[in-house]
Amino acid sequence: MASVRIYGILVLYMILLGDINKVCGILERKVGDWQMIFRARSMNGHSVIKTYMEQGVASEQTETAPGCVSINARDQCGNNYRHSMIDRWDSSGVDKVRVELYKEGELVAHIVFNGKGSTSTSWFSQDQVLSSNWFDLKETNTEKGKHFSFLGYSNNNINRRLYINKLWAGGCRLHKGWMVVVEGVTRGQGCGYETYRSYPVFLYIPHTYADYFDDFKSEADVFAISVIAKRVNAV
Repeated sequence: MASVRIYGILVLYMILLGDINKVCGILERKVGDWQMIFRARSMNGHSVIKTYMEQGVASEQTETAPGCVSINARDQCGNNYRHSMIDRWDSSGVDKVRVELYKEGELVAHIVFNGKGSTSTSWFSQDQVLSSNWFDLKETNTEKGKHFSFLGYSNNNINRRLYINKLWAGGCRLHKGWMVVVEGVTRGQGCGYETYRSYPVFLYIPHTYADYFDDFKSEADVFAISVIAKRVNAV
């Protein structure tokens, strides 16, 4: 009887967490037509880009902790979550892709992209933006050093990924944009706004238009990617 009660509590917890697939051996999160295919927690020491690009990783088959698909960073999960659908992108019939930033379980920023005819990274483009909480995200940007890139800007000292900025000239205080996933900065390098003890960090502008990271950035604690697709799971 004790084991039955424990199982019942676990199922209730999973239902409260979201629409989670409860089939034995499969861990997934689906809300309406949207299904989560990637989830990372800030400062967990695991690269967002490396996990996302690492073929053959199937977290829905190997992870068992419901926290791995939670939008709340307090729910325990030691790794990034990567759905194997990313490896089958071309045959999955992707319609839309959504980038989501959460803070203490609340959605604080999002972008919806057109995913039709895309690859697993090409959807992350200004031309593909359908909607966002940032109203100026699709405005023409001719500023020096602009980025709108999944791989972002990376050198030996700085790793800015999923980087969407408006202005990158004239020093750190003039870096202006919308969001960036910072995966690491060598000590003494980079800008003050992106220097932390642990990585990755998910920085975003908390109002509805681009602004200066140094003055206005906030930190999300969960980063997620969800899709609407015809075939998420392997047939």
